[in-house]
Amino acid sequence: MPIELSIIVPVYNLVELLPRCIDSILNQTFRNFELILVNDGSTDHSSAVCHEYAKKDARVRVIDKVNGGVASARNAGLDVAEGTYVGFVDNDDYIHPNMYEILIDTARTYSSTIVVCDFLKVNEETSLSDHLSPRINQMTHFDYLEASDQLFSDNRVTFVCPWNKLYRRELFTEIRYEVGSITDDETVAHKLYYLSKKTTYIKAALYYYVQRPESQMGTFSIKRFDAVYALKDRELFYKEKNEIHLHKKALIQYAEKFFWYYYFAKTSMTQIDAELSELKGTFNRSLMDLLKHQEISVKQKLMFILFRIHPPLFEWIRDRFSTRQVKV
Repeated sequence: MPIELSIIVPVYNLVELLPRCIDSILNQTFRNFELILVNDGSTDHSSAVCHEYAKKDARVRVIDKVNGGVASARNAGLDVAEGTYVGFVDNDDYIHPNMYEILIDTARTYSSTIVVCDFLKVNEETSLSDHLSPRINQMTHFDYLEASDQLFSDNRVTFVCPWNKLYRRELFTEIRYEVGSITDDETVAHKLYYLSKKTTYIKAALYYYVQRPESQMGTFSIKRFDAVYALKDRELFYKEKNEIHLHKKALIQYAEKFFWYYYFAKTSMTQIDAELSELKGTFNRSLMDLLKHQEISVKQKLMFILFRIHPPLFEWIRDRFSTRQVKV
């Protein structure tokens, strides 16, 4: 029987959490899948744990590779995946026993290219038995434009993250996650939805996202600039596609993230002039589009021009007048 689903798990250390993750996948009520464990150069005993599971269950495949980050691990899994559908699970998280049965049934019933479910934030001590059986409160179908629009909604995180979803594998024919970016999910989400003929959103929490204080997104570092670059690429993507509505939203989203990160880094970090200059270059290239944006006020546009030509004066004016008068 052909494999219907490939579940890809990037593995890097956290061996103490790995068995719960793998067990939650192997105990799925949906059975016709392959589990691809990509050991991304772990320095603990994670590789040994992966291979032990492979000995016990023929559905488990292990890839051992040199450490390259979660994006490279996901890409390595995609390169060998054989399923009609693809799903991702992070190695410190776990899933409801019915998750993939529900997602697969939905995809089959409605010919959905992507199926999205909710996720629940849990702590490391929470056990699977603490969660109730899933109740589908709502199901919504989106075309490619409506799905893309969700990236700018209040529910954007649900639609950006890669692991609470089921994808038709052909969506990834020419798409891979950006290696080295800590926001690699932002680099591909818009491309996937743009290709998706139908995206179905199930309002039911089937994925359990474990909160760890030491996770890579917990503190601010220069790598957080990756988010600004990813959103700039998204803005350019919609501009090249001549999707005016989405381009306008992506431009605002980029600009807000740019100013937030630029000035947070400028006021809280040292010896980053080169990085700030490179980041500011993305804004300089965006200026003309921002000035044409009909939803941006004249005051904001004047401040954008000032920031482009004289950042210190911009900062002086910004600090002198409250953001209630001039919002950037």
